[in-house]
Amino acid sequence: MAVDCFEKAKDLWAVEAKAVDSTTVVLKEHELFFELSIAGVYESAGKDDLALNQYMKAREIKLIADHPDAAFAYCGLGCVMYHMEEPAWALRLYLKAREIRESTIGGDTVDTATVYNNLGCCMYMLERNEESKAYFDLSSAILECELGPDHERTLTAKQNTKKVKR
Repeated sequence: MAVDCFEKAKDLWAVEAKAVDSTTVVLKEHELFFELSIAGVYESAGKDDLALNQYMKAREIKLIADHPDAAFAYCGLGCVMYHMEEPAWALRLYLKAREIRESTIGGDTVDTATVYNNLGCCMYMLERNEESKAYFDLSSAILECELGPDHERTLTAKQNTKKVKR
């Protein structure tokens, strides 16, 4: 039902945009939003194959060069692969997301810190503890500066750091 609602909303968005201005087209960012939302529904429902397909569809949407939202599809793909217990694939996808984030919005943002935390999780599953701890520490430090020491994301990153054995 949720997927159907997003599909209908996407169609309605296009109709409304054209009603305002007949030359208006749905922007790539809007298209990406709807595709990622549908992928998220599939992911939440545990339908990994459909989520992967939808995230791949989202990845194919061509945004303008150096657009930070291009990282979202890679993060989604990485998340599904991680939950499918494919940490090596997830790692590759998160590394691509990190590359996009660092080059577009910098390394000291909440979004980039989230990718660092996810990289730490992959490294942990691959028993690469030194690298895992380094990513968790980096993520934790950035999140603490940006969100404060008591924010849920900061606490999660700190908790992840504690579970790594050197």
